[in-house]
Amino acid sequence: MITSDWLAGFEVSALKHANLRFVVRLATLCVIAVGTGCGIEVNGPPAGAFLGRAGVYDYSPSVIQVGNLQQFWWCGAARNPNLSSQDTDTIQYASIDLSTHAMTGPFTVLGETPGSWDSVYVCNPKVVQGTFNNPLGNGQNYSYAMYYVGIGAIPNKIGVAFSSDGIHWQKYPQPVISATTQIYYGVGQPAVYNSDHKAGIWLFYEDSNAPPLNQHVEAISADGIHFTVVGTLTSNGLIPEATWGDMAYDPSTEYWYAAFNTPLRNPSTTGNITELGQPGVTLYRIKNTSLLTGTTSWQQLKSFDTNLSGNESNFIAGLLRDQYGNVNVGPYPAIQMFTSISNPPPRWDASPASAGKSGFPDHWDIGEVEWIPNHPLMTLNRYANKTVHEVTTGWIDPGGGFSLESTLGHLYEGPQQGATLAFYGCKDGATDYFISTDSACEGKRIMGVDGYGYSQSEAGLGLVALYRCYTGHDHFVSRDPKCEGQTVDELLGYAVP
Repeated sequence: MITSDWLAGFEVSALKHANLRFVVRLATLCVIAVGTGCGIEVNGPPAGAFLGRAGVYDYSPSVIQVGNLQQFWWCGAARNPNLSSQDTDTIQYASIDLSTHAMTGPFTVLGETPGSWDSVYVCNPKVVQGTFNNPLGNGQNYSYAMYYVGIGAIPNKIGVAFSSDGIHWQKYPQPVISATTQIYYGVGQPAVYNSDHKAGIWLFYEDSNAPPLNQHVEAISADGIHFTVVGTLTSNGLIPEATWGDMAYDPSTEYWYAAFNTPLRNPSTTGNITELGQPGVTLYRIKNTSLLTGTTSWQQLKSFDTNLSGNESNFIAGLLRDQYGNVNVGPYPAIQMFTSISNPPPRWDASPASAGKSGFPDHWDIGEVEWIPNHPLMTLNRYANKTVHEVTTGWIDPGGGFSLESTLGHLYEGPQQGATLAFYGCKDGATDYFISTDSACEGKRIMGVDGYGYSQSEAGLGLVALYRCYTGHDHFVSRDPKCEGQTVDELLGYAVP
């Protein structure tokens, strides 16, 4: 669903009539299969493959794993099965059996209903399993519920559809969450949890109808249809007006995990190209007892952004969950997320405008990342090719001719152990990569967060000082206070050796 950040200038017609292609990235399995499903060819991907289809947008995933079966639902451009002349948002589906590597999909499983409240768009699905007894009044019981954002006219609303297999869906005819006013974006971006494994649904969603914009609301239901609002989630520890992609629960530790989007880039830093997908997703967690009270704050765990992935856009992530909305599945205790991304990454020497265009919706696919607990340090490396330096804890363009010059130290993936100074990866023009402690990258293009260090030396930690240096045409970082004979820009801060 087009969010409040995206309302202006979005042209769905530019995304039409592309060939379908299904690719799944399974980095943790190191296995890619080729097969067919539901009459649509399933192609093994090229290097760096992702879940998606060539030439059309695919984003905002919901992912469930039960046993060895992973099921995916997401928002994608396709023809509405209920109105063939309508080619806009639909809900797509695919699955993979992790034991046999057999795939099905992708194909459309839900579209708009002409003349109904969701006649223009359906998007942002979140799926949960349970026992739903006769929710549609047709005498049928169902085992899946899909909460999705629909729109016939602003503001957006949240509806629900039911299924027995996750593929064939029947909609409840009215929205289950409606906007409280008729201005702004409305409600959207649901996250769902089944509290009793039956129909006790806890629904979390964004509400942009009243200040503060993009507040997050909890509503509960005993039947999956009729909801009562119980409160607003705390924003303690978050950036102002943060938007998200998903939230899921860990009953073992009593933490909620949520994937929040970083702010959109300023078009002045992307050659006046307005990007529609944010540059990064940050994983947070908070104790269940503080979710509404804010007694303790959201804890920032790690950012997955352009700096880490190379992709211009990394946004609206779906957490891998079990059928009820728990993260205790798959690679747990690692937390796995499926992020919406622009694919492929721009070249290392892409201009700001070229990089911005690489994030256009027809490049949107779905990728996979993991946060691994108890591995907090990231290595800060300095690379060089025949033209420039690049200092990063993340991605280096494999086609850029870069080689490792030195390891400068280590930064924490999130603020911890007294390391609260953020080091940002930035880029000026097409080739000047530099590190800054300014969250706005001194007015230049932000790549993302390299990690967290210290603003001053700490006794007993053996920290190393990092200096930003200038060669006359590009920047690098050095431990040498004299910048190896080049111009000293500034002392950035201190890192773990």
